Amino acid sequence: MDHPVTIVQIAKESGVSIATVSRVINGTAPVSEATRERVNAAIQKYRYTPNAFARSLTNRQSMIIGIIMPDITNPYFSAMFREFEAAAHEANYSVFLCNTAFFSAAEKRSGPPKELEYFQMMLDKMVDGVLIVGGQADLLSVNPEYKAALQHLAANVPVVVLGNKIEGVDCPFIQRESGRGIFAAVSYLASLGHSRIAFVGGETGVGITEARQRTYYDALSVLGLSQDRALVATSDFYAPDGYRATRELLARGTKFTAILAINDNVALGAYRALADAGLAIPADVSVISCDQFFSAEYFVPRLTSINQHNEQFGRFVVNVLLGVIGGIKENVTLAVTPELVVRESCGGAFVQ
Repeated sequence: MDHPVTIVQIAKESGVSIATVSRVINGTAPVSEATRERVNAAIQKYRYTPNAFARSLTNRQSMIIGIIMPDITNPYFSAMFREFEAAAHEANYSVFLCNTAFFSAAEKRSGPPKELEYFQMMLDKMVDGVLIVGGQADLLSVNPEYKAALQHLAANVPVVVLGNKIEGVDCPFIQRESGRGIFAAVSYLASLGHSRIAFVGGETGVGITEARQRTYYDALSVLGLSQDRALVATSDFYAPDGYRATRELLARGTKFTAILAINDNVALGAYRALADAGLAIPADVSVISCDQFFSAEYFVPRLTSINQHNEQFGRFVVNVLLGVIGGIKENVTLAVTPELVVRESCGGAFVQ
């Protein structure tokens, strides 16, 4: 197989210097029309494609954004990544995705080595900026090794973190989870006559769980409803966790007529646990989700959810990173109003 054509060969074919070929390709300086035509003719003849890495050495830009996410299989993150990628492409950036698998309990127990490896990889790849989504940044207490590595990364490349503010790390942090939308969900259930509303899913020590539980308790207080701690069963953010947490609620014997699941994944597990217990939705138990994914319409019955507009938020975050790459550092927030989407999974309360 023939070796790829190099810029040296294009320069020789055109009878110009390598620097002149570079000027034609990048448009960095004026050249005569005759010279431009000769260079472009040689490029077309040999179907020459400039090496992106070589161009990055000249321009000091790779036009690549690194994205570090904890679990691309989670619909919450996959929907957001789709918007990250679209926004990056619109700005002529490519994306380099790293999936840390931080959702794994074993991974959490063993610390953040994979995240630290990816931090170094971002520096090695000379990306123009890094977007870090969740993982250790979602925890209320972070590993000191992670904090030091993040500060090192932020000192060498523009970084934006979607997660909790970590003191001593100099980069923008965006925390979108304030519990908004949860009050609407609890209020809707209360309007149907539910007074004993359970909260299922999420993980203790994670910012999103704490924020949503806090608003859940506040809503119960404002509405004069039961704040029985036995109505709360934390686990994690996936369908098996929703199943396990709902089974735990049922095993306690605590009376409830509605379940507020932390997201659609957990709601799916709750559906299965209730069915296994011979309980029908919504005749026996109403179910509502705090965070709508793309599958709510296909539950049986269709799941009532809070649309947190994660896709819109994804585009916003990338634009913040692009601003930091361009030298703009400021605290920014996005005010998105969560939307209660009523479907079929909620009905009037009945005493069990």
